[in-house]
Amino acid sequence: MTGSAVRPGKPGIGLRLRLVRGRLGQLFYRVGEAAEYDILRAARATGELFRFIGRITYRIFAPIFAATAAGLRELAEDLAAPFRRVRVGFGHIRMLVADERANGVGHAAAMALRYLASGVHRYAYLGKNLLYYLLPLAAGGVFVFTVHTMLSADYALAVECGGTVVGYVEQESVYEDAAKMVESQIIYTGNEEQWSLDPKFTLSMVNQSELSDTQQLVDTILENSGEEIIEAAGLYVDDVFYGATTETQALTEAIETIKTPYAQQYPNAEIQFVQDVQLREGLYLDESVEAYSDIEKLFTEPVEGQRSYVVQDGDTPWTIALANNITVDELYAMNPELDNGNYMMPGMTLVVGESVSFLQVKAVQTEVVEQSIPYQTITTEDDTLRKGQTKVTQEGVEGLQQVTYQVTYVDGQEESRVQVGEPVVLSEPVDKLVSEGTYVSTEGLNRVPSSGGMIFPIGPGFTYQSRGFWGVYSHNGLDLCAAYGTPIYAAASGVVNYAGQTAGGYGIHVRIDHGGGVQTLYGHCSGLAVSNGQYVTQGQVIAYVGSTGNSTGNHCHFEVIVNGTRVNPAPYIGYYG
Repeated sequence: MTGSAVRPGKPGIGLRLRLVRGRLGQLFYRVGEAAEYDILRAARATGELFRFIGRITYRIFAPIFAATAAGLRELAEDLAAPFRRVRVGFGHIRMLVADERANGVGHAAAMALRYLASGVHRYAYLGKNLLYYLLPLAAGGVFVFTVHTMLSADYALAVECGGTVVGYVEQESVYEDAAKMVESQIIYTGNEEQWSLDPKFTLSMVNQSELSDTQQLVDTILENSGEEIIEAAGLYVDDVFYGATTETQALTEAIETIKTPYAQQYPNAEIQFVQDVQLREGLYLDESVEAYSDIEKLFTEPVEGQRSYVVQDGDTPWTIALANNITVDELYAMNPELDNGNYMMPGMTLVVGESVSFLQVKAVQTEVVEQSIPYQTITTEDDTLRKGQTKVTQEGVEGLQQVTYQVTYVDGQEESRVQVGEPVVLSEPVDKLVSEGTYVSTEGLNRVPSSGGMIFPIGPGFTYQSRGFWGVYSHNGLDLCAAYGTPIYAAASGVVNYAGQTAGGYGIHVRIDHGGGVQTLYGHCSGLAVSNGQYVTQGQVIAYVGSTGNSTGNHCHFEVIVNGTRVNPAPYIGYYG
């Protein structure tokens, strides 16, 4: 039988897997063995390092520990030796006493004392060594006790006046305040000599209960002053002393009575004095105490009376207010007849200062008031109306709002009014719509005599009307524009009852009384042609167009006043613009 040759081939999959596992296992084994060996070596090296450190530490600190231990043993020996020697000595004495009893008690006691004395003499150095340790400890204890006592104690300045300690204060400012109070109390002694204080301060250890406040110090200083003193209440206003009285209750009630009318007038207000008013009870020099009636007079007599000023040529409200240290608004408030500066003539007497009481009372309260909201006037051009002619197409309506104020009254007069928060709108305003003419006629303007008997007050040179009569509280006349210097005629005959100038308002102006309660006014003139009290006829030149007073351009502000009320002038002069 012939055999066939076996050809080597590739191993099977199972054989390959066994080979891989065998090789990986051998690799992991070798790696594990190497890691284990490295760890072991590291542990041995670490142990050697700690042993080396231990040897070095022992060599450095062993002598120190040994010396310390020896010192402690020696200290213990020195401290215990006297007691040990005493114990042994007493044992020997007991033995000696027992041996000598046969010879008698007296003999044995004498022998024991001699033995004790010889032992004390022989071992006296041991007691001395003990003192060497105990004395520093005792000194340290005394030092700690002293420091603790000193730090926990309270220190203050003892105040000495005239050789007597009058109190203890934490700082000199307490004494300084007291000295000022004392000096203020002795101002009214009637003596010309000045009573001076010459204090001395020394540091002292005291209890908190011994400290004096300012008032206590004042009382003690006065008690030791050698002067006659009395217990009373002093009145101070803005820290100024006005006198003292023994009727403290009456003075207190009188001061509160000043506030009573204002508390009734302003029931919801905070009532207080403008000044800082204090009653300080204490000891006062007898000369400083006044009769209660003298102090009460201060409350009824004004500090400053009413002041007045006579208007001079060239004066204006602003110069008068500045010269008298008041505002223009205050000047107008005290003099309503000025009409905000429109009627101020030389020779007038104006009030420039109200009387001021000794104690002014301030009332501060919250007030809620309803105020109107002004409407806006919107003007549009209208070429169907002649230039200068206006037409209201929609009347304006004011709105309404609630405004909260914090109001301060001083002696019943309003001092300030500060708004608090935002107003609450109750109704919105409605705009006023006005059409303004732009058409210019080639035939000129219509200026015919009117049924009211007045003529047009502007001569040749009149151009147009810039503003008409919009109401008493908005615009109460006609603004008739013309070139500077254009003549102004009297609209009707009458007597000139004013011809002059004010710093604001109408400026240079003329007012004519036509009788029957009718007057006319011509404002913002550049010059005058008549004077006060002069009779003028209709058409007579009385002034010239200008821009004085509150004006922004050349024009004549023309008004008709009937029984004190300003009315629309247009029907009176037949001007239909």
